[in-house]
Amino acid sequence: MNLTEISDKIQEKLGKEESGKIADDIANILIYEESNNKILQEKDSEIEKLQKDKEMLIQANGNLLLKVPQGREEVKEEKETYKEFDFRSVFENGKFKR
Repeated sequence: MNLTEISDKIQEKLGKEESGKIADDIANILIYEESNNKILQEKDSEIEKLQKDKEMLIQANGNLLLKVPQGREEVKEEKETYKEFDFRSVFENGKFKR
C-alpha cells in the first residue's frame, strides 16, 4: 500500500477533518519504515560481501597450507670439530707472539 491508498482509507473511515490530523504522522511513520528498509538492505549486501570475502580467505589459507610441509623435517646438526689448542704456541720467549 502506498500513502495515497492509506490516506483514502482513513478519510473514508474518519472523514476529511479527522484524517487530515493524522496524515502527517502516518507519512512520518512510512518515511521511517522506508529508511529502515534501506538500512536493512545495505546491511544485507554488506553481510553478503563479507561472507564472500570469508570464503575467499578460507580458500587462500587452504592453498597456503598446502604449500607448507606438514611433517617436521629433521635438521641435521653438524657437530663442530675442535682442534686441540696448544697454549705454548702463542708465547715466544715468555712474551706473546705478534
